[in-house]
Amino acid sequence: RLLAVVVSLCAIFATGRAAGRVVCYWDGKSFWRDGAAKVTAEDIKPGLQYCSHLIYGYAGIHDDDYVVKSIDEDLVLDSGRGQYRAATNLKTFNSGLKVLLSIGGFGDTDDLEKYYEVLENIERRTKFINSVHATLKQFNFDGVDLAWRFPEVKEKKDRNIFSSAWQGLKKAVGVGVDEKWAEHRDQFVNLVRELKAALRTDSKLLSLGVLPHINATAYYDVRNLAPQVDFVNLWTFDFRTPKRSKVQADYSAPLYYMYDRNPQQNADAHVTWWISNGCDPSKLNLGIPTFGRSWELTTDSPISGVPPLLADGAGDEGTYSKIKGTLAYYETCTRVVSPTNARAPSTLLRRVTDPTKRLGTYAYRLPQKDKDEEEGFWLSYEEPETAAYKAGYAKAKGLGGVVLVDLSLDDARGACDGTKFPILRSAKMNL
Repeated sequence: RLLAVVVSLCAIFATGRAAGRVVCYWDGKSFWRDGAAKVTAEDIKPGLQYCSHLIYGYAGIHDDDYVVKSIDEDLVLDSGRGQYRAATNLKTFNSGLKVLLSIGGFGDTDDLEKYYEVLENIERRTKFINSVHATLKQFNFDGVDLAWRFPEVKEKKDRNIFSSAWQGLKKAVGVGVDEKWAEHRDQFVNLVRELKAALRTDSKLLSLGVLPHINATAYYDVRNLAPQVDFVNLWTFDFRTPKRSKVQADYSAPLYYMYDRNPQQNADAHVTWWISNGCDPSKLNLGIPTFGRSWELTTDSPISGVPPLLADGAGDEGTYSKIKGTLAYYETCTRVVSPTNARAPSTLLRRVTDPTKRLGTYAYRLPQKDKDEEEGFWLSYEEPETAAYKAGYAKAKGLGGVVLVDLSLDDARGACDGTKFPILRSAKMNL
């Protein structure tokens, strides 16, 4: 009987033994924002106590010679604002912190064909790898994150991004139809293998940033990729956004399957797919956003506010972040109230929580028919409570940890309740 108890306890411990990695993306262009939205290296220092890795985003690729480029030289180079150096200097405030440079992401938007072209012959791959290695050494980065710009699958209610590769690519967006997807998949493995071999000489890290809406079956040969990387950052959010789904508002970052929805548009489906295709769970980091996605409601939208519901495109931009269809958490927390608060101003949003934490939290304001200036508004967002639940999921699944995207949209100044970086802190505390 005692033996059975010991075995059970060991099993419980083993299940969550891997969790603990907290990877924090920081979008460097937040330096150029105004007011509360401006987030510098100095501003993120209080959050570094919770981060094991900091990933600075984003660098790009030159479309003429296929070497790493600085998307904004005035921002990142020593001759300008020196953000690369400022990022790596943060290691002095957290001795165990590893700082990586992310290439791609949604920072590099010019001529995405180059992300195919650099893969297609060894000379281009070698030039790219040499430039990566040189950049890491020049600015004292501890590694590189490849957030490769493969084409996005076009939005469709029943589109399955884990279906057959060709079916998912027939209506890809961003770089058009990729008829050489199988070659590019194999070539990406070659790039990762060759890059890892070059980085190994200096003990540099290599991670993958898996962006939303990529046809994983087409582009990620998991069994051959996973052994070459130190960890994989799954961007398990933005399943529904006002950009991709203009007329239907819905949960943007559910953890589990939702009834009558695409069974692949949830975080658990992505985690399951990567593990079932050969990735060690301890290499996976579960993505947690620090922002919400918003839609404008119309007078034809259901008054219940329960998703999915009819919408009319992206909601208004945030006061500080100035991104249409998006609210940073520090903009959200000051605008939401309990639905039982009968005296709350009509301009605020009624917060509706999910007791199970499986789907997420949303908030809404119905359109005021007698007040043309008050449009309806619906927001799906992450908050500390849901972030904590997702961190618990990562631990229970034996994942390597979580990845926060990104620090600049969390509450860096403690405007919500005095706690700085509340989403990041909540995730860390629950690992």
